[in-house]
Amino acid sequence: MVRAGVGISIQADVSAAVAEASTAALERSGGADFAIVFATPGPAQEPTRLLSTAVEALGTQRVVGATAHGVLGAGIECEGESSVAVMAVNGLDAEPFLVSAARGEEARVGAEIASRMTGEPGAEDLIVVLPDPRLDTDKLVRGLDALRPAQIVGAGAADPFSDSPAQWCGRDVESEAVAGIALRGVRARVGVTQACRPATELLSVTRAQGNWVLELDGRPALDVYREAALGPLADDLARAAAFVLVAFPQDEVSSLRPGSYLVRHVIGFSPENRAFALPEEVTRGQRIALAIREPEAARSDLKAMLAAQGGESASVGLYFNCCARGSAFFGVPGLESAYLQHAFSDVPIAGMFGSYEIGPIGGIGHGRPQLLTYTGVLALIDS
Repeated sequence: MVRAGVGISIQADVSAAVAEASTAALERSGGADFAIVFATPGPAQEPTRLLSTAVEALGTQRVVGATAHGVLGAGIECEGESSVAVMAVNGLDAEPFLVSAARGEEARVGAEIASRMTGEPGAEDLIVVLPDPRLDTDKLVRGLDALRPAQIVGAGAADPFSDSPAQWCGRDVESEAVAGIALRGVRARVGVTQACRPATELLSVTRAQGNWVLELDGRPALDVYREAALGPLADDLARAAAFVLVAFPQDEVSSLRPGSYLVRHVIGFSPENRAFALPEEVTRGQRIALAIREPEAARSDLKAMLAAQGGESASVGLYFNCCARGSAFFGVPGLESAYLQHAFSDVPIAGMFGSYEIGPIGGIGHGRPQLLTYTGVLALIDS
């Protein structure tokens, strides 16, 4: 039988915070075969104390985690303050890992994780990865294909601008590393919720050069972009870039169905050429759409994702959320945690606000792991 518990603390003293959160988690789990610990940069400035207290309080060396922009669980969200979240789990077969010195070796991280697992990754495995966001994320995520057919979820640790991101396993703390845990022989349902709504139908790239989109459906690409932006945003392209994104559908069947496309920022504009640039190359004939990032769309998408995952309980859940979501985006403190609590009141769920997210696009199944932005990734786990 799987038992799990979650505890959160905002105490300023790191040892007191970890002890309080661990005690609360253990009250429900009854013990810990392993634990996941997320901490904001404040507590993580004293990683030795953080992990020493966690190991002693939880009674296990099998503790993994990373720094986070914020933490969530038990219906609570903590952003912009010192906080620690602890999830203690009993009854699951788990293999924690810490891949050190990953800079320059990002493409091999997936294979390295696979080599440390007992037996090959299988369809009934869920692998949680918590990378340093300063690594080459594109190469790292592509390399995680080595772990398929396992499902892969996770999030980038807190950004490097406030404090150095940290990843940990047991009492070991690293930077420029990838921490995580492989949960073996589980049934996992993974859902992805996005913060955007399509503002156009699928459009064909009719002219492109490298990263520059020159024409969409035979029209100047920037003209199409301005039309999607509407109002003042159409004249303020620097501001529009934060709200008008580009959607990349993953297959023609899914099209622009919620949870079935990737979104990327526009990284440059050329008014003289009436074009815009993307962070990756585009080709003639490629199908893309423009999407608007907005709270109402995100709220509706979250409700739809939770409804799709409902109807069946779970033993434990993990939620990896974008640091660009949360109370500042929704205008309501704790909205996502409240929705999670309402949908799965009997399921202990813990999570973090990350620099980016990792998960499959296209809903439940064993799809390829993708680099995600502005998303929430929910993994519901049963043995």
